[in-house]
Amino acid sequence: MTELWLVDLDRAAPALEALERETPRLGPDDRARAMRGADAHERRHRLAAYMALRILLERACGPAIRGRKLLRGPSGKPHLGPDAPGFSLAHIDGLALIAMAPVGAVGVDLERPRRLHVSSRRRDEILAVGVGLGGPLGTRTSHDPHEEEALLRAWCRLEAFAKAHGGGISHLLTEIGIRGPDGRQLPLVRIEGAAHRLAQRDRLEIADLAMPPGLLAAVAAPEHPRSRQPRPFPAETTAIARIAEARTAPRRAPAG
Repeated sequence: MTELWLVDLDRAAPALEALERETPRLGPDDRARAMRGADAHERRHRLAAYMALRILLERACGPAIRGRKLLRGPSGKPHLGPDAPGFSLAHIDGLALIAMAPVGAVGVDLERPRRLHVSSRRRDEILAVGVGLGGPLGTRTSHDPHEEEALLRAWCRLEAFAKAHGGGISHLLTEIGIRGPDGRQLPLVRIEGAAHRLAQRDRLEIADLAMPPGLLAAVAAPEHPRSRQPRPFPAETTAIARIAEARTAPRRAPAG
C-alpha cells in the first residue's frame, strides 16, 4: 500500500541533521544535488528532504541502502531498480511530500496556490489532461474564482503522473497527443480520453490528496493510498530514528 509523508523541513531539519551526523545515510550524489544553488536556506531544506527520504528508504530496504547511489532514468527520476520499492519526492519552500510504494512506479506533486502563466488554450489542455487522469476538477469557467485552483489541481495531477510515468511533462504531453499528426489542435474531449487511456495503460491511479489549507497535492500510484491525508513526519530525533528501525517488510536492499 502506498504511504504518504508530509515533512515540515524547518521543524525536522535539526533532528535529521543530528541523526545524519550520528549515522550517515546520504550518498555523495545526494549531497552534491542538495548543495546546488546559492540560497543557503534552500540548500538546508533540500538536504533535510533527502535525509527524510533516506530514512524512509531504510525503513523499506534496511541499513544496506545507506549511502547507495540512486539510479536515474532518462528524465532524471531516481529509482532503486526493478522489483524494488518505488518512491517520489516533491519539495516546495519549507515542506516536502514523500510517497513510498511497495513496488512499482509512484509520483507526487506538491504546490502552493499560484497563478500558472500559460495561454488560454494551454490552460484548457492542462484541465483536460487533469480530468482524464483523475476525474472532475470542478468548474472550468474562466470567470469563476475557483478556476485557478482547478487548474493548479490539474497541474498537480499532471506532475505526479509524469513522475510516475518517468518521461517528464513535455514527453508526456507529446505522448498524450495534444496535437494531431497534421499539427491541428485536438478536441479537448479527445485529450481527456488519451490521458485516461495512458494512465490505464501504465496501471496508475491518480488522486488528489487531503492537504492542510494553502496546499494542493496529488499522487499517481499503482493503487490509491489507504488514506489521502499524508502522515506528518516527526520532528524529534527519537521518533525519526524509530521510523528507520521499523522495517515495513522483510525486503532486502536491491543489489547495487
